[in-house]
Amino acid sequence: MSRPVDPARTEAQLIDRIRDGEEAALAEIVQRYQSRVFALIYGIVRDRHEVEDVAQEVFLKVYQRIASFDGRSKFYTWLYRVAANAAKDHVKKRSRRPAVALEDDAVLPDPAHGPAHQAQRKEKRRIVRQAIADLPANYREVLTLRELEQLSYKEIADILDLSIGTVESRLHRARAQLKRSLLRHA
Repeated sequence: MSRPVDPARTEAQLIDRIRDGEEAALAEIVQRYQSRVFALIYGIVRDRHEVEDVAQEVFLKVYQRIASFDGRSKFYTWLYRVAANAAKDHVKKRSRRPAVALEDDAVLPDPAHGPAHQAQRKEKRRIVRQAIADLPANYREVLTLRELEQLSYKEIADILDLSIGTVESRLHRARAQLKRSLLRHA
């Protein structure tokens, strides 16, 4: 019989409950981290349609592998490593398939600006998305973790199992490459 999940339950208590096989505790972990895991996966996979499948795989792995979490790092660092690895594995598996075009976000009407301005904004967003998608996966990964997830260099290094210097180097190169790409379109 599973115990009800208390919203005030600590992360450590939830982890213990997951280790005991309590699916409701896993549901609480999913609820707490779902949006951040989705953002991380999207930053690597770059296909909105595939993010949900990879995320489900991640949380299944968390449930199956929770015993390997030893508490030496923060739980979300461990979770993000699981998610990053699953996303990278997914990208490798699909590498033989042709690249999927990025989706264009709908531009909401802005009464202060005319259609020409809105079309220009939409084109700028498309260019930025394409420039990010064109980055090598290891650059896109650190850029996503730093800029979208707002993680520290140490957290990124822990998640990706890299040195802080390597994280800094990849981030610097990712930003430089992104800047060059965007300047070509300016």
